Amino acid sequence: MALRLSAAWQLLATLALLSPVLSSAGQSESGPTGIPCREPLSAFRNGQFKLSVGAARLRDGKACLKLLPESQHCEWSVDLTRVEKWGVGDHLLLVVLKANHETGSGAWDSVFLYACQRGTSVPVLSRRYLYGARIVVGHRSDLWITSGVWRSGDPSCCPSHERREHYTWNAARRQVVLTRAQVTTPRGPR
Repeated sequence: MALRLSAAWQLLATLALLSPVLSSAGQSESGPTGIPCREPLSAFRNGQFKLSVGAARLRDGKACLKLLPESQHCEWSVDLTRVEKWGVGDHLLLVVLKANHETGSGAWDSVFLYACQRGTSVPVLSRRYLYGARIVVGHRSDLWITSGVWRSGDPSCCPSHERREHYTWNAARRQVVLTRAQVTTPRGPR
């Protein structure tokens, strides 16, 4: 009986951890706030992020999310993969984290965009992308994000289509705006 109860608790803990991953609708992610614009890298490398897979406290750009505190292995490994100033005058900041499911399949790229306002990095956009995203920063205050789109019948490894989103900074509204989204069949390997 005690063994069945322990197994039931483990199953409930697994479902609680995976439920945000299985349903991405309505999920919001967030990163640290109040980071000075001058030298944000150190603050983000050791920042606290709320991800769909759990709360991640980075230490030197890495985190280990465990199913249970006493677990010896990471359920999810999280890595800070990119911190880059961009936009006219470098007043925008791109932050990307990759969460890799170590005990199963799946990986997510979490993309955070910040704007420098009064000396502080303020979050202006967050998105997450299953199996990653390619991000190209423009010369002006714009960027493109390309990610996979799965259609009915696609294997989980390999989306048959891709979405290319074009974002621009709207200075008057002080926000990043999606100006175009297009779904196409990719020409070559992602």
